[in-house]
Amino acid sequence: MTTAIEYCRAIGFRGRLHVVNPRRAEIAGIACLPNVASLPEVPDVAYVAVPNTSVVELIRELSRFGVGGVICHTAGFSEMHGGERYQQALVEAAGDMPVIGPNCPGMVNFLDRSAFMMDNFGNHEGSSGVALISSGGSYLLDIGYADRSLPVSYSVGLGNQAMVSAADVMNAILDDARVSAINLYLEGIPDPVALAAAGLKAARKGIPVVVLKGGRTTAGRRAAQSHTASLAGDDVVMSALFRRLGFVQVRSATEAMETLKMLMFAPRVRGRRTALASTGGTYAVQGGDMAEAYGLELGPPSPSASKELEKYLPALVHSANPLDISFAHYDPLEQNLNIYKSFLSDDYDLALMVMCYPPDGGFDPTGWDITSSAFAQAAGGRGIPAAFINTIPEDLPGKVRERMIGENLVPLMGMEDGMRAVANAVRFSELADQLALRTDEEIALPDYRTGSTEGAALDEAAAKAELGRAGISVPRSVVVKHDQTDGLDKLTFPVVVKALSAELAHKSDLGAVALRLGTPEAALKAVRAMADKLQQSVPDLSIRNFLVEEMVQDGVGELLVGIRRIDAMGLALTVGMGGTDAELLRDTATLLLPVSPETIGAAVRSLKLFPLLDGWRGRPKGDVDAAVNAIQKLAELAIANENRFIEAEINPLIVCREGQGAVAVDAVIRLG
Repeated sequence: MTTAIEYCRAIGFRGRLHVVNPRRAEIAGIACLPNVASLPEVPDVAYVAVPNTSVVELIRELSRFGVGGVICHTAGFSEMHGGERYQQALVEAAGDMPVIGPNCPGMVNFLDRSAFMMDNFGNHEGSSGVALISSGGSYLLDIGYADRSLPVSYSVGLGNQAMVSAADVMNAILDDARVSAINLYLEGIPDPVALAAAGLKAARKGIPVVVLKGGRTTAGRRAAQSHTASLAGDDVVMSALFRRLGFVQVRSATEAMETLKMLMFAPRVRGRRTALASTGGTYAVQGGDMAEAYGLELGPPSPSASKELEKYLPALVHSANPLDISFAHYDPLEQNLNIYKSFLSDDYDLALMVMCYPPDGGFDPTGWDITSSAFAQAAGGRGIPAAFINTIPEDLPGKVRERMIGENLVPLMGMEDGMRAVANAVRFSELADQLALRTDEEIALPDYRTGSTEGAALDEAAAKAELGRAGISVPRSVVVKHDQTDGLDKLTFPVVVKALSAELAHKSDLGAVALRLGTPEAALKAVRAMADKLQQSVPDLSIRNFLVEEMVQDGVGELLVGIRRIDAMGLALTVGMGGTDAELLRDTATLLLPVSPETIGAAVRSLKLFPLLDGWRGRPKGDVDAAVNAIQKLAELAIANENRFIEAEINPLIVCREGQGAVAVDAVIRLG
């Protein structure tokens, strides 16, 4: 507790501090009071760091005393085996008094100089900055002590989120106009609906949110029963939520910091057309490779720009993008300025410089100072967002970073993180543009969390009947027994025969599917042979019914379409290239429902193998509009049955030639 008080004082807190400890006379120079009732006034906030066994009763006392809120540092609750019951008792004892934690480090408001933290988490001064909101304290330490010129306004550790969640803190912090960005580190999302509401608030205020998700989990036991579950695990669904809200997802704390700087210090990026300059061939090559790998577009200079540029370049250097100006960076400022004005005279969305600044005590940095300042001036004259990417994270001195920020040149540290930060800024701009076109209802996440998560699967015939009633095309079919084949004369051959059982997953792997049967006699023979084989291989299922259906003849390609309920998240839609190889290809996109047909269409077109449905190399074009319509109807079916819906999958949805529709030829539906 002494460290917490000393940190509070070091930050510059000017309020009154009281300490309650019945076993000590004083702590950090403050006289201790024996109990809560002895407090001379009602505190705005109480920081609780007492033995686990004393927490619940202390929380109850503080609530009755009228304390505004509690930060509970003590651990030993839901993060420990058997601690859930104890945490629930804490919540009940708190009543209407909000509690941050338990098992949390605390929080700091750097802007108003107040700190309620278990230890020293750094000291940031300024009039604005990023708000850090983290499940734990280590992430806050990493950012708080990093020497990267990232201004921090708030640092909040959430712990177990028993009462106060990341969404709650976001909602409060977003009301502070001094917060210029939010950085989330989340290991779990207890209330995705509330997070979506907070994300919508951030989007409408134009506040960027950068998120790092830790603690990825598996898709669970349903993975054995459907492709959808294995292709859209919980981490994939979380990413779908973040995209829906316009959050930029990153992989590490260092990538988060560089991305935040790019979003906070640069004007909003409007496109991917990038001009990249350097003073070394190796940096130009590596920078160009990495930039294109992250989706930036490095088109060559126009003839007019090239002609003007070569007036100022050294004789051995040619105009190009990426541009290596070689030893010209030792030239005077005016010469460098001429080079970069010529280079940036084309219509670019971004200007990047890749170099490695000499560390203190190394080369004379004058040349680096001149060329980077000239680059900043040239980009500023064109109104282009500009960044300097230092190839090594450690070697960009603080005084240089501050000078660059003053010149509107974002100082990024490390080639990998720097390039990803620039690409993330582009991605944020694209997501923000998409959100601007959507209504609040289309962004917010409806509460589909109250339905069943356990239930039974329909057999394929029953599942396809549900699809047919929803307006989704399915093949014409009849159900027969192995010794009774009435109705085959109603079908057009060739046909396919499938064993019918709600418990039979991946039928083709068990020999429970026979294809391209050209006559009724061939179909009857296949039914009897399949019945005998399944009686031996899976005798417990006692399969007696078989589905005989017409084969789709004019398919151009196959899609997998799946919807499943995710615990605490709602309904997730996955689309991908389908068939038996779906899990091997893993070419998918996942969205959270509800979504518009336009969003579904964009997801289908984002698939790597979508060109196979779009006339690639002379192939016939598929009826993509019909496929999107079928996917939308499946989504509507799931939403209409939200209280009992568990999972549905169409694999494959055969996409026929343009204008001829899309047909669900295999289906699974599980209802509670």
